[in-house]
Amino acid sequence: MKWTWQLGWSAVIWVGLALGLVAGAFASVCPVMMVSGARERDEIVVTFRNVGKLPIRRLEFACTAGGKLGVCRERNALLYPGMQYTARYPYPGGGRDAATVAVKSVTMSNGFEWKPSKKQPCRGLRITER
Repeated sequence: MKWTWQLGWSAVIWVGLALGLVAGAFASVCPVMMVSGARERDEIVVTFRNVGKLPIRRLEFACTAGGKLGVCRERNALLYPGMQYTARYPYPGGGRDAATVAVKSVTMSNGFEWKPSKKQPCRGLRITER
């Protein structure tokens, strides 16, 4: 009877370990690394890098300036891993306030949509006028 009990707990531990590994395979760190940002006239210029393992098909940033939220997105993109990209977006609100750009969502080439969370945040950028 003791041997059966130990075998039962051993199976539970192995199943738990297998489920943890499967869940860990889908959980990942932020696939986008913000490199730099600048303001040019009425635009925000953002340079970022795909640090994930898969190409990115869609990328969406939350652009905020002066309390106004703008959505900056690359809808139909093909951003390869390891490459650095520069994108231009309209300045939210058109004012002279500092802007903040943060990753809102990333859709990978396999259809998986990654969103930042408390456990898996993305570093944002603060862009000020020179």
